Order: sequence, then C-alpha cells, then structure tokens
Amino acid sequence: MNITDLSLRRPVTTIMVFISFVVIGIIASRMVPLEYFPDISFPGAYISVPYQNSTPEEVEENITRPIEEAIATISGLERISSTSSENQAGIFVQFKMGTDISMKAMELKEKIDGVRNQLPDDMERFFINKFSAQDNPMMNLRISSERDLSNAYELLNRNLKQRIERITGVAKVDLYGVEQRQIRIELIPERLEAHNIDLNQLAQQLRQSNFSVTAGKVEEAGKRYLVRPTGELTTPGDFAQLVIGPSHLQLKDIATIGYGSPERDYGRHLDQKYAIGLDVFKESGANTVAVADRVLTEIEVINQLPEMRGINIYEMNNQAAGIISSLWELFKAGLLGAVFSILILYLFLRRISTTFIVAMAVPFSLIVTLGLLYFMDLSLNILSMMGLMLAVGMLVDNAVVVTENIHRTQHLVDNKFEATKRGVKQVAMAVTAGTLTTIIVFLPNIISDDSMIAIQLYHVAITIILALCASLFISLTVIPLLTSRIKPPEKSDKQDIIDKLENWYSKALQWLLNRRYTSSFLILGTLVSVMIPMNMTNIDMFPSSESRELYLHYNLNDNYILDRVEQSVTRVEKYLYDNEEDFEIDAVYSYFEPGHAMSTILLTDDDSAEKDVTTIKKEIVENLPKIPIGELSFEYRDRTGGEQLRFFVIGESSDLLVELADEVVRRLDDIPGLADVRSEAETGTDEVQVKVDRGRARNMGISTQQVADMVSNSMRGINLRRVRGEQGETDVVLALQETDRETIDDLMKLPINIGNQQSVKLASVANYEVSASPRSIQRENRQTSLGITVNLEDITMSEAQERIFPILDQINYPTGYGWSQGRSFEEDQEAMDEMLVNMLLACFLIYLVMASLFESVLFPSSIITSILFGVVGVFWFFLVTGTTFSFMAMIGILILMGIVVNNGIVLIDHIHQLRMSGMSRFEAIVKGGEDRMRPILMTAATTVLGLLPLCFGTTQIGGDGPPYFPMARAIVGGLTFSTVVTLFILPAIYLILDDVKRWGNRVWQAGRSR
Repeated sequence: MNITDLSLRRPVTTIMVFISFVVIGIIASRMVPLEYFPDISFPGAYISVPYQNSTPEEVEENITRPIEEAIATISGLERISSTSSENQAGIFVQFKMGTDISMKAMELKEKIDGVRNQLPDDMERFFINKFSAQDNPMMNLRISSERDLSNAYELLNRNLKQRIERITGVAKVDLYGVEQRQIRIELIPERLEAHNIDLNQLAQQLRQSNFSVTAGKVEEAGKRYLVRPTGELTTPGDFAQLVIGPSHLQLKDIATIGYGSPERDYGRHLDQKYAIGLDVFKESGANTVAVADRVLTEIEVINQLPEMRGINIYEMNNQAAGIISSLWELFKAGLLGAVFSILILYLFLRRISTTFIVAMAVPFSLIVTLGLLYFMDLSLNILSMMGLMLAVGMLVDNAVVVTENIHRTQHLVDNKFEATKRGVKQVAMAVTAGTLTTIIVFLPNIISDDSMIAIQLYHVAITIILALCASLFISLTVIPLLTSRIKPPEKSDKQDIIDKLENWYSKALQWLLNRRYTSSFLILGTLVSVMIPMNMTNIDMFPSSESRELYLHYNLNDNYILDRVEQSVTRVEKYLYDNEEDFEIDAVYSYFEPGHAMSTILLTDDDSAEKDVTTIKKEIVENLPKIPIGELSFEYRDRTGGEQLRFFVIGESSDLLVELADEVVRRLDDIPGLADVRSEAETGTDEVQVKVDRGRARNMGISTQQVADMVSNSMRGINLRRVRGEQGETDVVLALQETDRETIDDLMKLPINIGNQQSVKLASVANYEVSASPRSIQRENRQTSLGITVNLEDITMSEAQERIFPILDQINYPTGYGWSQGRSFEEDQEAMDEMLVNMLLACFLIYLVMASLFESVLFPSSIITSILFGVVGVFWFFLVTGTTFSFMAMIGILILMGIVVNNGIVLIDHIHQLRMSGMSRFEAIVKGGEDRMRPILMTAATTVLGLLPLCFGTTQIGGDGPPYFPMARAIVGGLTFSTVVTLFILPAIYLILDDVKRWGNRVWQAGRSR
C-alpha cells in the first residue's frame, strides 16, 4: 500500500495529519530566529597586540616577526597577513575550511605564550578574536550634540550603554569616541631631578604600595575568618599622600595627581558635529528584529531623560532593517508570483476549485518549511529567504502534474477513486524523480564544508529542499484526496485555445520526427548557436553595483596633530553641506586620526534619488576644496563593501617597495578604464631617533638599555595596577606632564638618573636625528608587501586584469621582488572553479538518480541534454536583456539544472509507459508529447512567472547585498528555452538515441549469430 492509497482509504486521518502540520508549522514559524546572516564560523583569527607610543618598525621587529615565526608551525595554516603600525600589531591568520577555530585559537595562544620572553617586557597583553557572523554588530549608532561630550563617559555609560546591555537578547555594547576617566600621575621633570627620583624605581614602588592579597584563614571563638592584607589606593588623594622618599617626600610633591581623560588620537563627526559611536551586539540565536525593536524602544525612553536632552542618537546601520526589507521584498515578489501562477493555472485548468487545490501547495510548503527550520535549529536569514524566494514558483509543479493526470484519467475510468489512484501511479515516479533531481544538485553543498560558498549555499539549499519535499508530500496525499472528492471536469467537444495548441503541437511534432536530417540539423544548430551570445554577453563574475554611499579619502601625506586634521575635515564637510540638496546628501559621517581621515557621504534613498552616483561624484569633485595636508579622492565600494581591484608588490625592503609601487601607479595612470589608481604606500612620518652614546653612558655607569627604558617610560607613560572604586575599575597612568614632552627640546631635557643621588639631562648621553619612517608595514605570508588599489570605470574585472597584469610583468624587479594578485583574485578563481565542479557533479548525480529510477541508461541520456539547451537559453536571454553574466548567474544555472530535467522526466516517463502498454514507438512519442504538453507548459509558466518580479526588480539580498536578478534571469531564460526544447527537440533526441540502441542491438545479434 503506497502513501496515496493510504490517504484515499483514510481521508479523515490524512486531513488531521495535514492540519497538524499546518498548526505546528505556524506555531514553530513564529519562533524561528530572524537573523541578517546565519551563524557561520570563518576558519580565521585576528591577533591584536597593543603597544602604545611605538613605531611601525619597532612593532614589526619586536612583536610581529617573533609571533609570525611562532605560529607558522601550526598545522592547517593557509595564510598569515600582518600589519605593523603605530601603537599595535595586527596579525590575521586563516586556516583550512572545516577547521575547529576554537581549538586553533588555543594553539595560537600557546604559541604566543611560548615566545613571550622574546616580546617587549612592557607589552601588557594580546587579544585573539575569532570570526563569526555574530561578531558583526547588529546595530551601529552615532551620538552627537551641540554640547561637549568629550568628558561624558559616565553619563553615556550610565544612561545609554548599561541600559541597552540589560535588554534581553543583547550580548554586549561597545561605546567609543569618549573614554573613561583615569587617574593620571603627571610628573614634573624639574622636581624629579631635584629629588633624584628614578622613574623606573618609582613605578615599582607604586606597584608595591597598591595591593590586595589573600593570606589564608584564622579561627577565633569557633568562627573562621579570611585574612586579606590590603593596601589599595582608590582615589587620587590616596596616591597624593603616598610617601615615596626620605624626609617624608610625598608623591604630590613631585607630581600633579587627579582624574583625567586618556589622550585621544582620533575623532568622529556626524552632520558637522563631534560624534560618539555605539555598537550593539546580539546574543547568538536571538531574533535580530525583535532585539532591534527592543533597543529602539529603549532609545526612545532614553531620549526623554532630562540628562540626555540635546543629545541626538542617529541610527547609522541596522541589520533588522535589511531583514525587514528582504522579507517585504520576498512577500511582494512571492505574492505577485503567486497571483501570476494562479492565473496561469486557471487559464489551463479552467476550474476555480482545481486551481485552489493546486495553489494550496504553496502556503502549505512554506509553512512546513519555516516550522522545520525551527526544529532544525536554523534561522530565517537573507540566505534562507533567497531559497524561499526561488522555491515559490516551483512548489506547484508536482501538484500540477498530479492533478492534470488525475483529471485525464477520470475521463477514461468511471470510478473516481480508481481513476485517482491510477492517475497518481502513472506520474508518481516522474514527480518523485523530478523532485530528487532538483534536490540532488545541492548535495555537494550540503555535505561539504570545504569553502564559504558551500557553507552559504547550504542555507539556500536547505529551504528549497524542505519546501520541495513538503510539496511532494502534499501532491501525493492531500491533493489526490481533494481532487477525488470534486466533480471531474466535463469533457467538451468545444475546443479552447489550449486544445487548439495541443493539436497544432501534435502536427508540428510529427512533421519534425518524420524529418531526421532536419531535426538533427536543428539540434546541432541550437547547441552551436550558443557561441554567438557567449561572445557578445558581458561576463564579470563579481561585478560591483553602485551603492548610495560614497567614501571620500583624505590621503594625508604625513602625521599631523589631531586639531589640524579636524580643520581639513570640517572644511570639506562645510563644502558638502553647502551643496546638500544638489548632491542629494542625507548625512555625512567622518572619522579622522593623525595619519588618516575619511568621510562617508550617505546619499538619499533610491526612491527619492534624481541623479546616479557617478554624476554626483563628478559634481562633488568639480569644486572640491584642496587641502594642504593631503589629496582628496573617492574610493568606490561595491555592495559587499569590498574594493574594486587590489594587487601587491612584494619583497623585503619597505623603502624599495614604495619606489616600485610609485612606478606601477605611474604606468597605470594612463590606462583607459582605470580610475583612482593609488598606492597604499603611505609616505610615512618623520620620527626622532634617539641615539645613545655608548661611551658616555658607560662612563656614567648606566647601560643603553636603561637610557632607552627611561626615555620610553617618560614619553610613553607607565600603566600601573588598576584601582577599583565606585565607578568600577579605573586605569592609573604614570607619565611626565604633557607640557614637558611636546617638543624635541623637552625630549632632550629629560632627567636620566645615574645613581648616587645624581641625574643628568638626556642630551648628556645621547644625540638625535630626524628621519622618515613608514606609517605601517604590511606582510603577507611572512613577506613584506605593499598594496595598490584601482577603481574601474565602465570595464569589467576581467578586462581590467587583461590591461593591468601585462604592464606589471614589464617592470624590471630586483632579485627577490615581484607582484602578486593577492587573495581576492585567488578566492574569486577558487569560487568559480568550485561552482564548475559542483555543476559537473550535479550533472553526474542527476544522471545517477534518473538511471536508478528508470532502470535505463537511454532515458537519462536523452533527458540530460535538457541541461545543455537550458544553458544555451541562459546566454541568449542574457544577450537580449543586456544582463552581465556573474557569479549569481552561475548559482542560477546550478538551480536550473535540477529544474529543467523535470519536464523531460515527465515526458519521457509517459512515452515509456505508452510503449510498454503496446503502442508503437512513433505513436507513443507523439501521444506522450500531446498528453504532457499541458502540464509541462503549466509548470514552466508558474515557475517563470513566480520569478518574473525578481527578473525586472532591483531586489537585493539583505536589502543591500548582490541583486537577485542575474540568478532569476538565468532560471527564467534557461527554463523558457528548455521548455521549447523539451516539447520539440527532446522527442527527436529520444528517437535518435533509440535508433542508435536498435542499431547496437542488431550489431550485437549479428555478432552472436556468427
């Protein structure tokens, strides 16, 4: 007894099971987490090593290289990329896909701890950050005000940060742009010298004076007490009263002590006002939309607080908005597609009851899919939404084939139940095979975690698979049950347009099958014709699409004091806001620091835009003010936030790499199609190199290391043990007064303690010279590299590579130097290679499924040709619509491969059944085509019309990701063309292959008879 027989014999049970699925699905779907992106772990980690007031060369030599050498021995390591800059080292480590990054993070920590003795003594700590989709903030907020917020940390921490952190679903909140107060002990050099105070010894004395330890337990009167000696200093007053020398010398006698803010070396502006940033992170598995709503509700409450008046909180980025946008676009596209599908069904079926029975497969399948996502602990995100959007048009396919065949059988058999069973039985194998072939194309991506593409496609595939399985289930149970309960359509002698089309098709098919040479020429001509659109279609695997955001880089030519950089930023912002309406500016957000500045220009939405981004950019550049400290230039970023084109010159010497990069930029500047060619070789900044005279130092009884430590501690400052007070932990910093360490003259007057209660000026034991130093040092796989970025104008990535790479090869590089495409090119090529392998594997798996189900190699061989003709249709459709063939189109072809064979399976399976019933081959082919024309056209039309809104819309993944239309157009173009092929060329191919089989049998029999 099969599932259809059971549903017909137990109708009440079947309906109860159906209702149970719907109810459980509705309840579970309400609990499915809504996320912008699934929680995907990337096999990489970022090692951050803060080292304040240091130079890039010092960081590279003392921190970056030792750590690189230590971690290079870890197994599974694919890439090490590092940046040594002022104040910190950053090392990016990537492992093979599928690696347990948590275990590797522990190995990284162990390796770094193993070389801790090779790292600077005053390097306090390092951080290892793992990469996950949950590491990105779900919301970026910016805070601005007319009043000064530079010392408002306690106010914002208490009223904003802590309140949002208490919201359910919020994991953490980062507040930046305003710093927590610290206790600053600012030493006076003259008094240090007068009292012969050694700075290093003073720091050690302060550390010993501020302690809290546990000293065991004591018992008294039958009770046990903990013993904890304390000497904690908690306030500036406690530090000021501390005795540090003879004659009751107190710390306040040689220093000014009080609360102060850390020295800020960066700034932010929003709408020409100083801005503070706030990033909100959600808990793993929490509903992004629900958490975002709670955060925004809390912000409305916060805005009403008297303390927060005059403070504006601006929503810079909100993942929930992208999710809602995707859901709304999904709903609109799905609703429009469903309406089109229902109209097509009614056009063919001509009955409202039958139309709604078939259409019922769509909501049922979607509800069951959402419910299963919950039980599988998966979220509804932009990838799973894409799967649902693609599946909508395919969900009625099985129901159409089953219902149409039941009605056709009902005209041949009087008993409705027997007709229903026979009708389902005739197509059950075909619809099952069709569903399996659609599912099987995703198998490599479901079972593989060897690449990010496979992991991401898993979330697309799983929703399609669940929806199609639900569709198959309802098509073999509930739909036959309901169809058997309604009156079958009466057979009329009056022909409608579909009947006339069937008659015409039958005659055309007979004409084609009777002309073998014509059909053979048509088959070969159709396949060869693909060369025309392939050569004329624009191919760009990773095209960039203009975003309504512009990034204006200041390209500073040196390090400047923050106020001077801010003056230039303010000047540019004023120019932009003076032309706010002309440039269609919504907001301007700027970030700047001594060696870098960038303004993000947020333009108005597409709905209200009157000019395209390129026009606005040209208008801005036309009268853009010049700045003396740098050169303003735009850098396009595509929707994914990546740069257009980036490659590297590689070698050892940073100075030589700068010269090579300048030569590359000079040669590429004149190449048409390339814009904003610039080297990441930052001209560097001047540094003062203090050179200790070893002889003089030795005569004074001190070492060069002691001198270096005193200079470092005096200028950089020393972080002492944190103290805990009412406001939590507070940093304590010991340093010279800022006014005594601003100039080179102040530097050379630093007191150096030489023992015996004596001290001398730094100038007595050292000289100095000013020389250039790189602003940052980049290294790729333990080799120094320098990046060059290029923006493209009206040319594709492949065209740009063809123009750039030959020029790079022409340059005469010194021994040990050269150029590299970088990881972005390699990853793009790997992604394309992987998709091609997946497509070939999908073809193989489709063939295996069909051969196993049909127990034949002939039928699958004819059906598999539908894929080739589908690809031909894709390129012709892209040529006609002017669509660029991209990576999204390749994904569309992968999905198309599983769809186009469905019609072939339905047709060839029916032909086979007719031949098995005794009909001649020619009659079976013609009759099979005539019988299956209606369901083939219906299923193709519903799928095509279901995707039509995506083909001509601008819907994007997540609201601001890659557009859907290349993928939708690939499916629509390929399926439309393949449907025509299935109806005309596929029967001809079947006939030819059957002739080959007969010829082979004759040869075999002749051979055996001898």
